[in-house]
Parts: sequence; C-alpha cells; structure tokens
Amino acid sequence: MSRLVLPVALATLLFSPIESAASDRDANIAQTASALASADYARRHCPRIKIDDSVIEENAADADTTVAALREDESYKEQVVALKSVEAQSGRSMVCLVLPAAHSGGYAAGIIDVR
Repeated sequence: MSRLVLPVALATLLFSPIESAASDRDANIAQTASALASADYARRHCPRIKIDDSVIEENAADADTTVAALREDESYKEQVVALKSVEAQSGRSMVCLVLPAAHSGGYAAGIIDVR
C-alpha cells in the first residue's frame, strides 16, 4: 500500500460531509462549521488554497446563525482536532493537499478551492 493512500483515506473519512437524519439547518451548520475550521487552517498554512467567504456567510445566514457562532459549534471544534491529528501523522502539506477535495460536497461545496 502506498504511503499516500492511508493518509488520503483517513483524511477523506475525517473530512467527509456529515450525513444524518438531522434537519437541513443542522446539516448546514455542521458542514459549514467543519469547512470553516478547514478554511481557517488553510488561511494560516495553505497559501495555494482559495477560500470563498461569501459561501460561508450565505450558509450562516440560511441557517439563521453567524460565522462567530459557527466557530463555537462542536463540528468546528471536532474538525480542528481532526486537522491537528492528520497534520501530526502526515504533515501540513498532506492536510493542504486534501482540504479542497474534503469539503467538495453538501453545504461545504464552494468554500475551499485551489488557486
């Protein structure tokens, strides 16, 4: 097995959109908060990644919440832990490599992209 396959598989699992019986609002908040944590990470560590803040703001408004509240959400905090774990195991460059694909669907679509 390639050394790259396991980290990518792990990252895909950690960053995959949340699928549950939760309401659309709850799914929006969870997915957007998770993508926001990744976006905040990318702003600090991944210069080739582009963040579309307008999507974050639109999702927050649609869920009747704020970006600040998204940063306090449990999904944001869980994503921060996951990002730190992947970085510790596979390195910062691996995190930056998988972030665009990790949040490509659901409410997170369009938030993170490569320049």
